[in-house]
Amino acid sequence: MEDPLEKVQELMNKPCWVLDMLPQRVEETADSHFFDVECYLLNREKRLKMKNRYVNILLKLMCYYRVFILWDGWNKHPKPEDIEGAIGTIMENRTGTLHVLFPGEDALLIFAWDCLHLSLYNGSGTMLGLAEKIALSEGFFCWPGAD
Repeated sequence: MEDPLEKVQELMNKPCWVLDMLPQRVEETADSHFFDVECYLLNREKRLKMKNRYVNILLKLMCYYRVFILWDGWNKHPKPEDIEGAIGTIMENRTGTLHVLFPGEDALLIFAWDCLHLSLYNGSGTMLGLAEKIALSEGFFCWPGAD
């Protein structure tokens, strides 16, 4: 595999799908309480329940696909506890990003602290179908990201 960081940059320019607790994008012009809700979920005890949902989605995907994670360097053989530890640290510290490469699928999943969703770049039709089922099993939805 080429340099993983170059691969991350390349994949971030590919089509993106969002795995989110909301069924569709909230428009920036919406007169809503989205940012209040987001802040509440990310900064209160509810963040622990959210963490478990993110971890479960990634662990379920790991059952079907090989992954590399960027967390304290590249880990090409992460264990389930590595995934949970990385997301737990990000949620606890309220900062950070976890990059998950699917080398056999040429896809990338990103978990970033300041978002309530996971971003899946360049997922094949088969992978997207499975990701959607897994997202639904955790109470999340899967929809196309913005261009």
